[in-house]
Amino acid sequence: MDALSEILVLQKQVGILIGAGVSKACGLPDIVRLTQRVRKQIKNEKFNELLSTSDNVETILNKLGQLKQLIPTGKKLSGLTLEDVKDLEVQIKKQIYSVLSKEANYKNLCSLVTWLNYVNNDFEKEIFTLNYDLMLEQALEEVRLPYFTGFVGTVKPFFLPETVDDSLGVYVKKNWIKLWKIHGSLNYKKTLHGRIFIESKVTDEYDNLVIYPSMDKYMSSRKAPFISYLDRFRRYMLNDEKILFILGYSFNDDHINEIINNGLINNTHLSVIVFAYSDKTYKKCKKIFGVFPNMLIYTSNKKYLNRKELDLKAEGNVGDFNHFVKLIDGLLQPQKDIGRGV
Repeated sequence: MDALSEILVLQKQVGILIGAGVSKACGLPDIVRLTQRVRKQIKNEKFNELLSTSDNVETILNKLGQLKQLIPTGKKLSGLTLEDVKDLEVQIKKQIYSVLSKEANYKNLCSLVTWLNYVNNDFEKEIFTLNYDLMLEQALEEVRLPYFTGFVGTVKPFFLPETVDDSLGVYVKKNWIKLWKIHGSLNYKKTLHGRIFIESKVTDEYDNLVIYPSMDKYMSSRKAPFISYLDRFRRYMLNDEKILFILGYSFNDDHINEIINNGLINNTHLSVIVFAYSDKTYKKCKKIFGVFPNMLIYTSNKKYLNRKELDLKAEGNVGDFNHFVKLIDGLLQPQKDIGRGV
């Protein structure tokens, strides 16, 4: 499995883990720019005093989630009431929605899902994404590939946890692409009574967007999408002979890293192939997972294979999502001779 072009056309069960780098490559802001936009919206000086310069949008939401659990009704903590915290959370999540719901170029995601459908053939097709934008859904619908997220219904689709556990095709055909949004989604909403469903528009009638990070991820029942999706990811990593491609992920989520680590330890038939955009991500991945012989890492001009770092002869950075798409586009169009020397 040394030649990347050969790996990319293997007819076997292939899954994909997608991080923020993919959305950035398609034109949406990265976490740094998103954080800048969010911090400009925070006018509450008491809360600003609790933030450090290193806080990003995820740690900011985590702090709000913690404050919601700590502040009793009618009391104050660090000068903040429970209503202050709830209002801040809604404002920030609406700002995130505003930024990430902008039009973006999802053309390369169309190529990605087309390739995934092709290489899996008769195998189950699964995408695990840490992004809460809707570009994957747009891409799947653009190329007319049926997909499933665990929600059922038409008016206000509701989450049905047993469908995520389904591995026999009882609820959904096995040849449908399964899209598991591990950190939630811009169109996942929660009522004041805790019911989670899909709705496209933003409205004050509901609690707020169901997006990560949130204390709900760890405190809700096992019916919450977060827990069900994480369980599905764990099972995927532990069962059968599979390949997991990782695109645009910077390895900053310890819970995701733990699942990857557990799979590499306990499933000797699992291969994990990482496409790292930056040398920083490459080194971090190598540091965390470099001891495993079934971990492969590709980046600009080098690769990590069988616990050895080797030179990589390739035009451009194969860790760049847009360049990766050029490779798979060539494989879907055999008349183009690409991937030579990779």
